[in-house]
Amino acid sequence: MRIHRAGAAAGALLAALLTVTGCGPSPAGSEGGKAAEGKPASASPAKKGPGGYGGLLMGARWMVQWVTVDGREISAPPHAASWMAFDYDNTVKGNDGCAPFHRSAFLSDSALTLRGDWAEATEDGGCPAKNRAFAERLRKVFDGPLTIAYRVDNLTLDLKNQQGDYVAIKLQQPEGFYGRRWQVPRLIVGDTYSPDLPKSAYFIFHEDGTVIGNLGCNDFTSKAVFEGDTLTMWEPTRLSRRTCSPDIMKGEGYLLSMKRNPQTFTYSVTHDTMSAFDESEGAPLRNGYEFTALPG
Repeated sequence: MRIHRAGAAAGALLAALLTVTGCGPSPAGSEGGKAAEGKPASASPAKKGPGGYGGLLMGARWMVQWVTVDGREISAPPHAASWMAFDYDNTVKGNDGCAPFHRSAFLSDSALTLRGDWAEATEDGGCPAKNRAFAERLRKVFDGPLTIAYRVDNLTLDLKNQQGDYVAIKLQQPEGFYGRRWQVPRLIVGDTYSPDLPKSAYFIFHEDGTVIGNLGCNDFTSKAVFEGDTLTMWEPTRLSRRTCSPDIMKGEGYLLSMKRNPQTFTYSVTHDTMSAFDESEGAPLRNGYEFTALPG
């Protein structure tokens, strides 16, 4: 079991690897502090969907892990290139690994029925042969009536046809992912956690790539792009110039600093947590974030 150490050693390692900047004031953004002070959009009226396994699919984005046909497992293209998202208007959109698709999808507690034509397949020159082979198998299985069942937990589901072939999917972004407050309890470097960051530090990601939030003392704005299983983030820019206690300002310094600008991380989620790691320099020098979704 990996042991996570905290305290002085964590602070020293973070300072060495993240090159923490000072806490002097940064130029305010053109919109001032107003944008970062905004709260997540008010919850929309409750959307009605099925219960059971079908209800888990609704409103969330799922990455395809593999397709099993005649007992043979075919892995999906890397970096979550194949994905699907189910909406409350009885449709599903996504990508088969080569081309986007949009079809009718009718969900019950434990079953899914797909209707409508697939988009035209990508021509041979537009997609790698391995991806095309996977897309063909996905189109064959992801069609007509399918049963829905847990594979391991509510983060992983199997969509199975009447012949026993199935599509294995894993949660990529839960419902309400964008516009939600994601608290940042700590940063990670190697096997070490940073000292706990201020409880007031949070990020709000928006689907258009903008990020707003608070660093513990000051509001900030930034940019973040989610693509497949990767998250590319830009260094935050302070929108206010408040001064807080030394410990809070130290934590803010951690959040203001990145090894590269922008920096790309591999991310994963549960329904209420997210981790993002950059392991491009090897496990001992990996660094990243831990996020916890705040209620409401």
